[in-house]
Amino acid sequence: MNTLFIALCYFQYFSFVTALAPQFHTADREHSRRTFFHDSAFRLLVGASSATSPLPAVAQENELPLSLRDFTKLAPLGSSQTSSVENKTRNLSLPEIAKRLENDLSNGSTGQGGYIISGDISAGLFREDCIFVDPTNRVKSLNQYQNALRILFDPKRSTVSILDPFTVDEETRTIRGRYRSRGFLQLPWNPYVSSYEATITYKIDPDGLVEEQCQTWSKSATRALQETFTPSVFPDTPTSTLDKPANEPQLVTQLFEAVNGRRLDDFSAEERLEIDALIHQIAQEKYSVDDSEKLLVGTWRLSYFQPGPGGAGIDRRIPFPDFSFNQNFQTFTIDHRIINRGELLGPWLDVRVFGNWEATTGGNSLQRYKAEIHSGQFCRGPNFCAPLPITGEGLFDSVYLGDRLRIGRNINGGGAVVVQVRLS
Repeated sequence: MNTLFIALCYFQYFSFVTALAPQFHTADREHSRRTFFHDSAFRLLVGASSATSPLPAVAQENELPLSLRDFTKLAPLGSSQTSSVENKTRNLSLPEIAKRLENDLSNGSTGQGGYIISGDISAGLFREDCIFVDPTNRVKSLNQYQNALRILFDPKRSTVSILDPFTVDEETRTIRGRYRSRGFLQLPWNPYVSSYEATITYKIDPDGLVEEQCQTWSKSATRALQETFTPSVFPDTPTSTLDKPANEPQLVTQLFEAVNGRRLDDFSAEERLEIDALIHQIAQEKYSVDDSEKLLVGTWRLSYFQPGPGGAGIDRRIPFPDFSFNQNFQTFTIDHRIINRGELLGPWLDVRVFGNWEATTGGNSLQRYKAEIHSGQFCRGPNFCAPLPITGEGLFDSVYLGDRLRIGRNINGGGAVVVQVRLS
């Protein structure tokens, strides 16, 4: 059995369950259909290995059993061992090893990007038979691990960042750190791995070489496998390329960098807490803005959504499903026209809403804007549109408005907060 065989099994099973999905009536409302898919796929993978390896009666969803991880390792590339043990960097102090490993994880050994997404690792710090373990893989070969990483992620479309400085435990001869990563895999179906946090631990042998690298993830093993085999059909999320204004507050810059080019579902629970805290801090500062109406003019993309009190949503005036690949845009013109565009099926199908906007007086000393919606359209591509009877009034308060980022509180939606990034 190899990785390709498991991938094919997963595709066949996922397609089968998806085809039957409309016939299922969920008995337990606490489990969504998505959870059902995840659990089912996990059972399939566990079952695929049970013919050759005994498994525990209850498998934890957060990680696959070690026996299964031997079958799902990243890639069986090259020989599992190399005959050479030359060029190893031995007898360094643990703090020095930690410093070099942290640099490799953050930037790469030669600056090609963190080694988790590039394979740019200092091979001299590791034993040739080093064991690499994560919730879905177990590889006992530095050569195989490097080869797999070099073709796994696309470094130009992926990121990795250090969350906590590496720490050293001299007594147990271990080094530990935390990082966050996300990005696209270099597979034919262009899968996207959403943001996750990981704790990484290195065991150092008496010669000062890494003999084991072990990771735990904030993402479950089943979610990771599902994302690995889920194709990305539509274009990448639009990213703002506007330069940072000289007068942009640092908190706003942090928020912009955190949400720019991200999908609404592409935030881990830990990230959401950090972003929510940034929004709160920015709201508390109450930054004043000159010529706010002129700043509003342009096309904005919805980049982050914070439900209102009690989980209230947002009154978009667009009845579209919340598929993760759909994008939502809002355009304000200098003559006070407004166009909302919400995708139904990526760029292939969308709903457009038209109206007029004006600045008015809001509560809590915030600038309030009112949009009077008078019509809508259902569109298939740029050339075919049919009218839709969409009308009504939309109200939102401006929490922050700058050259390339705006935060608005939706009044119709019960206090939901949106963060938008200016595209043009």
